[in-house]
Amino acid sequence: GDFVFEVQEGYIIKDGLVGEPVRGATLTGNGPQILKSMDMVASDLGFAIGTCGKDAQGVPVSDAMPTVRIPEIVVGGEVT
Repeated sequence: GDFVFEVQEGYIIKDGLVGEPVRGATLTGNGPQILKSMDMVASDLGFAIGTCGKDAQGVPVSDAMPTVRIPEIVVGGEVT
């Protein structure tokens, strides 16, 4: 299915170098298409904890994912 995610921390990457931060960025796309388009996966597996909820009810959750390159994804936001 389709998704829209808010980016908590993002940076412009130009010529392979991390540049200035961006704010208010969102990522939009289609899950299966994005998974098929990933063309690089790093070995820096990172873990995060958080809460998933609805109607003021939440449950603890965790996730893990390495850095990936998605060459074709719609990104919105502005450079700070």
